[in-house]
Amino acid sequence: MTTQPGKPPLADLFAAALRKRDENGGRHLHHRDCIHNLPPERQVAMRGKTTEWWTRIIGPLPVQITPDQWETEPPQWEET
Repeated sequence: MTTQPGKPPLADLFAAALRKRDENGGRHLHHRDCIHNLPPERQVAMRGKTTEWWTRIIGPLPVQITPDQWETEPPQWEET
């Protein structure tokens, strides 16, 4: 898996995010690095779907949050 210098591999970020969710009783808390900061179309694309598919199968597009909706600090990844 490729990554940018000084940035963790995506697998490490996902693991950190899952740990943080587990610490919060399974609830996702919004933060500055959260996918929900992105426009709805980008959130859908990052999940490998099209907006057409999303609205047909899931329903309304996801909502973009604003900084006043952040609830926690981003997950911290552990360097190995």
